[in-house]
Amino acid sequence: MTIAAMKIKKPSLTGLITLGILGALTLLGIGTGIYRLFAGLGATTNLSDAYPWGLWIGFDFSLIAFSGGAFTLCGLIVIFSQHRCKAIERLVVLTGWLGYMSVLVILLVDLGRPDRFYHFLIYFNHHSPLFEICWCILLYTTVLTLEFAPAFFEGLRKPKIAHAIHRFVVPISIIGVTLSMLHQSTLGTLYLAMPTTLHTLWHSAMLPLFFLISSVGMGLSTVILATLVGYKVFGRKLSKETMSVLGSMGKASIFVWGIYLLLKLQDLLMAGQLGQAFTFDPQSVWFLAELVVGVLLPIILFARPQVRKSQWGLLAAAVLVTLGTVLNRFNTVLVGQKVVEGASYTPHWMEIAVQVGVMAGVILAWYLAASLLPIFDEDRLALAAESDATAGIS
Repeated sequence: MTIAAMKIKKPSLTGLITLGILGALTLLGIGTGIYRLFAGLGATTNLSDAYPWGLWIGFDFSLIAFSGGAFTLCGLIVIFSQHRCKAIERLVVLTGWLGYMSVLVILLVDLGRPDRFYHFLIYFNHHSPLFEICWCILLYTTVLTLEFAPAFFEGLRKPKIAHAIHRFVVPISIIGVTLSMLHQSTLGTLYLAMPTTLHTLWHSAMLPLFFLISSVGMGLSTVILATLVGYKVFGRKLSKETMSVLGSMGKASIFVWGIYLLLKLQDLLMAGQLGQAFTFDPQSVWFLAELVVGVLLPIILFARPQVRKSQWGLLAAAVLVTLGTVLNRFNTVLVGQKVVEGASYTPHWMEIAVQVGVMAGVILAWYLAASLLPIFDEDRLALAAESDATAGIS
């Protein structure tokens, strides 16, 4: 079986050098990750009893939110019948699938006993939020694999298998949206058990709702980022309809982040903690940074029609949302945690090497998949026409 390569723009010298660097970083990450599995966390990380969660978990939480673009877009298409979004569906699903695969890899490396990674499958603890998160992430990754499978089998020139899977796309997508909503919110539930260790600016009974809303807001920006970057990298021209779809994502982001901001301020006000946001200690500064960068500025930008009609404007606003969401996840994992006085945490170089390696591998896999498979709508239609013509001849 051979994969049918699509007609894409040949990489420039700079592009080839970039791919080479990504490959080298991926190999470095793989080597360091394997060493960590044999040497243990103590020899390869700066994690401690004071900081049991560090760089890896911060990125995992961020990537799970970033990968929310897949469930957000599939929900719009299947549940809200926004079929005009289908042209960019595969590109976004590919991004989400690779995001979750990277989460699984990092979780395996981060486990104190990686040889027991399967224990949640056979030892049920339905009282644990982490148990639900593990199951939901595993099942949702399976759903994303099924959603992406038609593109893979079409690339292998196996349209019958692709069509067979596609027949079940509606129930698969509904299950995926449900699973994603469950674990996106349950990530916030984890912190409900930390009322004395998480700073009051982040700890709230509404954390599950905050995490869910922010994942939807991040998902909308992921759709924008994946589409703009994908079309730019492969030299594709965005149609007016696709730009209209991206503009609609920006417009929806205004309401999502507006609701998030109002609920956040109301929660702090009712808890009598609003003043904590303006003490300008390290926690206050980081809290304000995540709100300004990831919520206020994107709302202002997305509210401007000229921004929603501009590729660069949409890109800038979506990047700000991404930075703000990453700040929020790292704030809850690290900055907002109350630890023993004098304790500190700086990631070990091996932690950084593994994380950089995983991210480089994801980017490389994303590029290769989008190069070799019918990810873009025009390639999918061309391949379908070729398949129909071949069937007619035979």
